[in-house]
Amino acid sequence: MFGYADVEKLRGACAPRSAVLSLYLAVPLDLAGIRGLAAGAVELMACAVGLAGGTEDDHRVRARVEAADREAVLGVLAAHGRDWGGHTVAFFACQELGLFEVLPLPCLLPERAVLTGRPYIWPLLAAVQRCPDCRVVIVDRECARVLAVSGSRVEIVATQVDRGPRSSGFGGWYGLQAHRTQRRIIELGRHHYRDTAAILEGAAAGGQVPLVIGGHGDSIAGLLRALPPAAREAFAGSFRADPHTLTEARIRELAGPVIGRWVARRERELAENVLAGPPGRLAAVGLQACLAAVGQGAVGCLLLPDNGMIPGFACDGCGALSVGRGECPGCGTAGRPVPDLLEEMVQRTLDDDGRVTVIRDAPFSVAAKLRFPVTARRAPASR
Repeated sequence: MFGYADVEKLRGACAPRSAVLSLYLAVPLDLAGIRGLAAGAVELMACAVGLAGGTEDDHRVRARVEAADREAVLGVLAAHGRDWGGHTVAFFACQELGLFEVLPLPCLLPERAVLTGRPYIWPLLAAVQRCPDCRVVIVDRECARVLAVSGSRVEIVATQVDRGPRSSGFGGWYGLQAHRTQRRIIELGRHHYRDTAAILEGAAAGGQVPLVIGGHGDSIAGLLRALPPAAREAFAGSFRADPHTLTEARIRELAGPVIGRWVARRERELAENVLAGPPGRLAAVGLQACLAAVGQGAVGCLLLPDNGMIPGFACDGCGALSVGRGECPGCGTAGRPVPDLLEEMVQRTLDDDGRVTVIRDAPFSVAAKLRFPVTARRAPASR
């Protein structure tokens, strides 16, 4: 399954004398769209050459190598394009490195094609963020199933069964015995929810993932009351359904929108937290402020918009990133063109053990939560 391990594997690839082709292609569901898929891929890849930077001679050298990469992409599309309808597929190809990776992603992302010295990975981070693994518990008054959902895979990891007493006289609304039986069933139900909550608490100890609860309304409420703090913190939302009719495929289908709303809510809260902090807060908003923070290794969490690219320059002398073509303000070395400063900031933030979050409809070009304040750098002394 696609995940962070794939991102880290790709981050280790580097082609200094050539370029890695990174293509994000949305595959339509309809047959007419499938027929035009190859033409759309060719158009995207043709535009990508202009993003690679360098001189025209560099482009001509790269073009000879990249032709084989483009043909490999088109061959895979012809063979498997119909299998990926409704998804974005990411291709990473570089003949020099022996690299050819095809990753069907769990959601739709903006299309783009980039040629750089390494794989262009930040859209992959958006896919991992928006379609996280989750835990789903299907509960009623007697039974509970705990399932792990990862992409299209659904696996039952625990079950809890607590069958209460049955009485032939329980059909009436009066009588001491019926009352006692009812109280016993209520008490057993509470134990059942506490036992289920204990299972969830133990599962949470292995790693925090969002939790979804499905079932009838009273069972959802009963389990929520019994959840310990750690499991309640992971609670993403719930859906109502008859537990006895739910298949694993249907569980994944119903849990998906719940997780989608939870992810979107967390994105909004994070963006609002960065923007609404008090003066002197540990935050940077805007491109120049974030470039300075990344350059000093101060970024704890980088916040990106979900679309767009910002071309710029990188200094091979000190590594500084900038928008302008002139000499590096840090060491005076001429800058090297890069197709996307956002990608450069992502790579450096991850190198510094920071996090990256992609924000839909972001009210900024880029922002960051900082580990420590950023200090102003002095210009190099004149020679």
